[in-house]
Amino acid sequence: MMGLSERQSNTLQSYEQAKESELIGKGWIPAFIPTSSYNIKEHHSVDVPEIYVELNFNPKDISAFEKACSLLSENSYKCENSGYPVEVKISNENHAIIKSIRNGT
Repeated sequence: MMGLSERQSNTLQSYEQAKESELIGKGWIPAFIPTSSYNIKEHHSVDVPEIYVELNFNPKDISAFEKACSLLSENSYKCENSGYPVEVKISNENHAIIKSIRNGT
């Protein structure tokens, strides 16, 4: 139940800052995000493998998602993050929302 979970949120200015914070290493931010990522906002539940990440990136770096994920539909990908499925939705060519897929859907 999401309501009983401890939730944490972080805002990071760059990929480097996300890497230094260890949020990437711990799986709260997927390792496959483009290295050009910036304005990264993440929310996660401490005791449930559930994440929500919003970020901007250089449109030339979309290949980071294409290499790590499977295309679901135009601008939508399914990926693995720390052994759990997540969905990536791209909008405006440089904005991504990454969120956990619940119950395999």
